[in-house]
Amino acid sequence: MMKVLIVGGGIAGLTLADCLLRSGHAVTIVEKASELRTEGYMIDFFGPGYEAAEKMGLLYELEKIHYPVESLKFLSPNGKEKSSIPYQSLRNMLQNRHYNFMRGDLERLLYNRIKEHVDFRLGTTVQSITQSSEHVNATLSDGSSLPCDLLAGADGIHSKVRSLIFGNDPSPLHFLGYNTAAFVLEEQKIEKKYRHSFNMLIRPNRQVSVYPISEGRLATFFMYKSPQLEKPVTREAIARELRSHYGDLGWIIPELLDAVETASDLYFDEVSQVQMPEWTRGRVTLIGDACQAVSLIAGQGASMAMAGAWVLSREIEKEPDLSTALQQYERLMRPAIADIQQSGRRYAKWFAPENHITLWIREIGMRLALTPPFNRFVNLNRAKLPE
Repeated sequence: MMKVLIVGGGIAGLTLADCLLRSGHAVTIVEKASELRTEGYMIDFFGPGYEAAEKMGLLYELEKIHYPVESLKFLSPNGKEKSSIPYQSLRNMLQNRHYNFMRGDLERLLYNRIKEHVDFRLGTTVQSITQSSEHVNATLSDGSSLPCDLLAGADGIHSKVRSLIFGNDPSPLHFLGYNTAAFVLEEQKIEKKYRHSFNMLIRPNRQVSVYPISEGRLATFFMYKSPQLEKPVTREAIARELRSHYGDLGWIIPELLDAVETASDLYFDEVSQVQMPEWTRGRVTLIGDACQAVSLIAGQGASMAMAGAWVLSREIEKEPDLSTALQQYERLMRPAIADIQQSGRRYAKWFAPENHITLWIREIGMRLALTPPFNRFVNLNRAKLPE
């Protein structure tokens, strides 16, 4: 049995904890946030993460948090529907091995599975790390010191563990030229025809998605082309940014912009990828976005976080030598991450098209992508969970 410290209580960290507990290891999680995350934004969940969830016996629970979206609607600047795609067509393309749910719902599900068996410390993070060939010692922000056999950095794209162990020169963050924001509005009224659809308003260099979620609430997601903002980014700066990029649009967009300054769960970040020559050093390794962020443009971030955590735990269980297990985890996960990152960089210009021509081509392309010949191609070439 090992003592494992996981830094970060998101999808990767919670999944790893769940898997390691089943193998009899003692797990402590430290999470810098003072409480569990709220909804965040909706994610499409399929591919290697779906396979990992299946092996973990999670599919029944994921089915319960799945949102039955009926269609994907493309809107004009005044909110009028231009075209739509049945959402079931997307699920058919993935052989119905697909869910869509809010990111926060997945995190709460994973947390509830392990909360009685893990030392979970909210409002805490790591300050320094020292290690020898036999153990790791982490000094935490609450002043305590925690010895362990393995430390896993699952603390996201701006990972503190990564900076402590690997440094930031050169920077592993590769900005893709976009910023993103998301928040949820309470009891927001929306026209009946939009209540069961994922509604996208796409203009050159920007897009906004609006979709109803449980209890009459409305979730939003903005992404737009822009230079990186200087850190730290204040709520007022976010409000100004969104107004400057979306202020000319109609429909319910003015109401959404008015809500930015008071939204309780406002999320904002740059759209970047993490590219590193190595993910492991000694008894410290990285998982999830800390080492393999593929970006929102590429998608599959939650899926690959779960897949990576499952593969890491499996290799630890199979291989008695920890160093060999960590090397094998990297060897198995790197090719899939590299492929998805490359696809994300290639697709970036189509995610928020630069002009009306590329916008039109994108909409045509999405409809063609759901035709049977393309479906067969996707099923033959989609990423799979490493053996």
